[in-house]
Amino acid sequence: MEQGSSQSNQLPSLQGLSSRSDLHPSITPVTAQEKRIKPPSSASGNQHGMCLAGTRERTLADIRRWSVDESNAKQIYCLLDVAGSGKSTVAKHVAEEWERQGRLVARFFFSRDTAETMSTSSFCSTVADTFATRDPNFKTLVDRFKQRPDLRLLSFEQLFSGLITEPLRALNRPAILIIDALDECNNEYGGRDELLNILGNQRSSIPLLRMLATGRPERDIKDWAMRKSGVGYMDFMRLEGNSGDVQRYIKHRLQGLPNIQEHLYSVIRQAEGLFIWARIACDLLLQTLDTNGLLERLGEEASLDYLYKLALKQSMPGDNVSHTAMITVLQMILAARVPLSIAQLDKLAPKQGIVEPVVTCLSSLLLCSSRRDPIRLLHATLREFLTTQSRAGDYYIQPRLGHYRLASGCIRIIGHQSKQDLSDLLYLDSLSAREDNRVPMRYLLTVYSVFLTIPQHHGYITVQCRAES
Repeated sequence: MEQGSSQSNQLPSLQGLSSRSDLHPSITPVTAQEKRIKPPSSASGNQHGMCLAGTRERTLADIRRWSVDESNAKQIYCLLDVAGSGKSTVAKHVAEEWERQGRLVARFFFSRDTAETMSTSSFCSTVADTFATRDPNFKTLVDRFKQRPDLRLLSFEQLFSGLITEPLRALNRPAILIIDALDECNNEYGGRDELLNILGNQRSSIPLLRMLATGRPERDIKDWAMRKSGVGYMDFMRLEGNSGDVQRYIKHRLQGLPNIQEHLYSVIRQAEGLFIWARIACDLLLQTLDTNGLLERLGEEASLDYLYKLALKQSMPGDNVSHTAMITVLQMILAARVPLSIAQLDKLAPKQGIVEPVVTCLSSLLLCSSRRDPIRLLHATLREFLTTQSRAGDYYIQPRLGHYRLASGCIRIIGHQSKQDLSDLLYLDSLSAREDNRVPMRYLLTVYSVFLTIPQHHGYITVQCRAES
């Protein structure tokens, strides 16, 4: 019998769930005032963990040598490999290592999970602000440039030069820029092409800057990495060979299950070198009550799509009510322009109390350790799977419906709050001192065209909402 069919319709709660540092890295806390003004940035990729000891050793050693070898003409180190192979984990590992060493380092993690990280719109300012936090002199130069009255009119190339290139050249200090998940940068309007061109063209003007870039080997990125002078292109096969890193990871994660040790080879073989596959499979095996049954199902197919379907089926009760709740919550998570917490989504959901149980059940696919922790997708491939009907089948998610649900929730909150005081409409993200009442104003603009009339003690106000994909 499958795990899902044996569960009751009452979904579990996150309360009492222990936070596991390898799956849910902590997010740097910020004050309530900072959260009200600007949501925590997703560009630093804080959801990623460090490399497991003994894994990716050759890759890390090669990157370390490159970072200090002044004679190496390849100023840009490009690590390209398939989805789920662990590129961002490597980037996170060296970023934290270099930061501890006191080196001037900044990391920008591209991701389609947020509006901020899916384009280059905030790239220059985010990188500059990161450098500025680590060097007061750099901050002085950046602050001076930001005072330009025409700042908002400058091109991406001018911003890159003024916020990054010029301050580094003036300081003449070695620095490292990590650009993670290049393939997640939207190229619909040529933003990725522009970024690649600038990275290749401006490197010679700042010889002390080294850049580490990661991504999937998509055609434009791979062509740029192989043909552009000053760029070194590597992948895990050339760096690691058949090093057995995934095997080492699986054995480490499942060492507490001695009864399945003799079956580990089949799990290792199915992983086919993908850390993301191994991670999800290990999570499921550690959670299931029917280990042998799950091992059999894991052995049926090795594709990541199959594993996602298996994880969704294993994690949720099989009744229609639970399935509908899961789809509703995933719609909102995928539609959110910034990662929202359980507390925030629960205020916006059409039915309160469904968010936490769903997120708890899907802990193998969603990163979240508390009610106030932003909910993040485990990996970019999960979004691609869920939003492609031919791949997801019954688990297909339409983000547009998520936009509608989020906006409807905002309208409901507006209607309630405006009865108290119209002036509060300007401060919807701080309706009270409680964090779970803070709702991003931007979601008011994601509902399909509708007019909402709200009674006031001195008359009426009308709110017009429009659709926004």
